Amino acid sequence: MPPRPRDVAPGFHHVWVHATGPERYFVNNEDRMDWIRLLVRVLDAYGWTCVAFCQMGTHVHLLLYVPDTSLPLGMKQLNMGYSRDFNTQHGRLGQFVRRRYGSRRVIDGPDLLGTYAYVVLNPVTAGLVPRPEDWRWSSHATAVGLSSDFPFVDASVAIAEAGGSRDGLRRLVEARGLELLSPPATSGV
Repeated sequence: MPPRPRDVAPGFHHVWVHATGPERYFVNNEDRMDWIRLLVRVLDAYGWTCVAFCQMGTHVHLLLYVPDTSLPLGMKQLNMGYSRDFNTQHGRLGQFVRRRYGSRRVIDGPDLLGTYAYVVLNPVTAGLVPRPEDWRWSSHATAVGLSSDFPFVDASVAIAEAGGSRDGLRRLVEARGLELLSPPATSGV
């Protein structure tokens, strides 16, 4: 059965890509920086805005604003370029990306904030760091003004949705993280 047609309408999109099987998507920091450089080229080429990104070990998440229907073209460029470079760098052959990238169009402001929090909380829920701003390979610290490592990231729309301040966005993400990490309440115990 062919894959369901992708929603490529202009707007905000949550995008994710996984390496094949148990492969690591990033073996070292050089891989991570190569991917970031390639992402910046794709953002510039297609006029996209990166609201957030988070690199994990086996996969990566993006929250993008795409002003037209170029999502498949840009993701093809990003995935093929990174796969080719990764295989060359690590003496590897064959398919690197598990399957076509996943994507979901973000429908409104609350969905945007929920998606933003989901993306940047990945390393927290995986138990890698206690706070999302502690993860070096995420845009969150840049978005909330704690670093200037990723100047290509523009989280202004998420900041606006969170009440207009970086602190508001940080508090929202912290609250979402507490919800995710809290044990579920049990009744009648």
